[in-house]
Amino acid sequence: MQTDGTPSTAAVVSRGAVQGPILLAAVFGLLLLAFVAVQEAGLRQGVLAVIGFGAGVSLYHASFGFTSAWRRFLAEGRSVGIRAQILMLGATMIVFYPMLGSGSFLGQSLVGFINPFGLALALGAFVFGIGMQLGGGCGSGTLYTAGSGSTRMLLTLAAFIAGSFLATADPLGWSSWPAFEGISIVERWGVPMALLVSLAFLWGIY
Repeated sequence: MQTDGTPSTAAVVSRGAVQGPILLAAVFGLLLLAFVAVQEAGLRQGVLAVIGFGAGVSLYHASFGFTSAWRRFLAEGRSVGIRAQILMLGATMIVFYPMLGSGSFLGQSLVGFINPFGLALALGAFVFGIGMQLGGGCGSGTLYTAGSGSTRMLLTLAAFIAGSFLATADPLGWSSWPAFEGISIVERWGVPMALLVSLAFLWGIY
């Protein structure tokens, strides 16, 4: 490091020498992942593996996470991260509502997960939020940070998996707890009205 705060030429060269093998290993891992996915499940899964890999790299370098955005909002009053999430949700609605309305896309059937909202979901969401704040990452953030080599997030990921398994085992009979009936506004109102109401709601939050 030079006296003016800029990295020296030697430091830059050293960093490049380290990043080169890492980049090659990442590319090799991606090719291997895609090859195994194609061999085991077909071309579609291979393409999805590549897309997932790219999404993980993008999230990591953008430091994008649901948890950190809400933490900044509550602790510092900065809402830029939450507004980015709102824009992402709006874009997702614009793309997926018509697909869900048609029931298929490129010959692939599409069905939305329509689940009831009730006490179990509210309590689970609250506990999940506490756990992710303590762990330092949401679901996606835990995955891409653990993938970057963070040992702390590997522990969080292990606890995440254990908790998910416990929830699916349904030891307390979550499904029998009080809940409202699940509805699909796309099916009930149609795509145009459902999209208009959803985007208006997001705009109000924004």
